[in-house]
This record gives sequence, C-alpha cells and structure tokens, in this order.
Amino acid sequence: MRSTLSTVAVGLALLALPPSAAARLPAGFIGISPQTAPSEPDYELMERAAVKSVRLPLLWAQVEQANPLVRVPDWSGFDPGVEIAARHGMRVFPFVTASPAWISPELGLEPVGRWQLRAWTDFLYAAVRRYGAGGSFWAEHPELPYRPIRAWEVWNEENIVTFGRADPEGFARMLRASGRVIHRADPGAKAILGGLFGRPLQVPPNVPSGSFLNRVYRAGGVKRYFDGVALHPYVASVGAMIPQIHNLRRVMRRHGDASTPLYVTELGWGSDSFQTRWERGLQGQARELDRAFLLLSSHRRSWRIGGVWWFSWADAPDGCQFCDSAGLLTEAREAKPSWYRFNAWTGGDADIVPRADFGD
Repeated sequence: MRSTLSTVAVGLALLALPPSAAARLPAGFIGISPQTAPSEPDYELMERAAVKSVRLPLLWAQVEQANPLVRVPDWSGFDPGVEIAARHGMRVFPFVTASPAWISPELGLEPVGRWQLRAWTDFLYAAVRRYGAGGSFWAEHPELPYRPIRAWEVWNEENIVTFGRADPEGFARMLRASGRVIHRADPGAKAILGGLFGRPLQVPPNVPSGSFLNRVYRAGGVKRYFDGVALHPYVASVGAMIPQIHNLRRVMRRHGDASTPLYVTELGWGSDSFQTRWERGLQGQARELDRAFLLLSSHRRSWRIGGVWWFSWADAPDGCQFCDSAGLLTEAREAKPSWYRFNAWTGGDADIVPRADFGD
C-alpha cells in the first residue's frame, strides 16, 4: 500500500508541474557530486553543461596528516578543485570529513572527545578562513573569479557505520561545535548537517535517518548551530523518496524547525541492469533522473529543498557496486541517455560530448 501511494503521489506531481518549471529553478539548484576528483577537462564540460555547484570532499586526514603544531597543514589537495571550479563559474559545496590517524585510532571516525573536538574546530575554522568570504585563498588568487564557499556540509552519512559512529548524541556534540565555529569564522555562512543515508539496509548497527535526526535534536542545544539538513535518498524508484522526505520534515516540525531547508546532496542510480536495487539500466537511469528532478522541483517550496546534487559525474570502475555505473558519462567521457536528461534540466549543451555506443 505504501509503495502504491508513493507511486500515485509521484504521478500526480508530474501531472501538476507546469512545463516551464525547470526553466524557473534557481541558478545552481542542480549540481554534481562526483565520486572521483574531476580533471580540468571535466570542469570544462561541467561549465558547458551549466553546472554551477560541485560537491567535493574536504578531507581532514589529507590536510592535517600530523598535528599542525608539528607540521604545517597542507591545503594543496583541495586548492586545485576550488581554483578550477571558480575559473569555470562554479562554487564548491564541500563536505568536511575523515579524522586523521593522530586524532582517532579508528581512521575517519567523528571527533567527539574534548581534545578531539578542539582539534576539529581549529581545523574547521582554518578551512572557513581560507576558502570562505574574504578568505586567504582568494587573497592569494586575485586573478580568479570570486566564488567563496558559503555552505559547509558537516560530515557524510554519519548515521551508517561505513562513514562514522552512527552515534546521534556524539554527532550532536560535534555539530554544536562545528556550527559555532563556522558562523564565527564567516558570519552568513551556512553549516549543513551532513547527508543522512535515507534508509540503511542494516539496522542496527546503522540508524534510520529520521531516528538519527530526532535523537540529534533531543540531545539538546543544536538547532541554532545548523542551517540545513542534508539527505541521501538512495531508493529503487523515485516514489520511495517521498516517505523519506516526509519523515525528516515531520521530525523537523516536531522540534520547531520547519523552516530549515533540506539539501539532497547525493542522489543517483546506476546504468547497469539490476545488480542492486539502485541500478536501473541505461534508459531506467535517465527515467529516474528525470522523475526525481521533476518531483523535487515541483515540491521545492513546500518541502523547502535547497538544492540537489547528482551522484555521479562519470563512471568509476573501482567504486561501490552501483557507483561504477552511476555516472552521467562513461569512464571515457561519452554520453549516456541520462546525460541528455540532465542537460535538459540545467539548460546545458548536451552535444559537447560524443554519444556512447552500447550496441544493442
């Protein structure tokens, strides 16, 4: 019954949407979340595809491989992405994650202890002061178009043990500290609660997105320290996104936070044929992309959707089981059917890459 109602809701949304709605979307509403570092030619293609926002990982473990009192932080791994994006008219939307080994014996886990949090907030403050409004990076590169980072996604899929502790109360402590330092370092910048995996497959140890968010609120004193909630609604078909979004919205209303935006910072399907629930075949990938963008744009105001980032840019053979075919482009940068639907939404030039030949 739930699946049927979701399918009907999607159908009604598509019928209700005016044909010109895509043209009225805010600039940058649809972005890209690549799974590997884009090259200069990739950014050139993104620019021609009218992409205005690219979501990149800012890895604490890469910048501060040792305590900054011992070794100067190394920003050289992140600088090129910000630089090339700016040259091609894009703003970087970073998700900040991955504790270094000197912070956590279990590499990558969120910093929740007192001294760990102090090191984390020092790092986060330095990042915002480097890449945010009036940051040192922009002073060092006056030749670049000025595209300061104004939104910072704090961690990534923290409700599943793949990327974190799946500990809402510990995450609430980190979120309070993170939001406080982001707002202090760059007044007007936004702290975004990192992308929650919508419906984890193994519960426990993973925590469903709505339960995790509810427990973060119940930890107390967090609401004023974040300006948005991010969601990764990976589903077999678009209709299943609706209950995930409604559930988060219900939790947020219950805690007096109905006006805070939702950001869909990862959304995607693979173009392989049904090896997992997130693979829909070549035409199915294009169809689900179209239906997802249609659904989110038609409910952009009522659901307060702040943006959506497609995962991913190009296929990556060494990715997860569905990641290897999640790209709009093949590994050789040839167009799949989904590429043409994506450009129809962004207003980009889909003919800038050759059409991939998949035979029959």
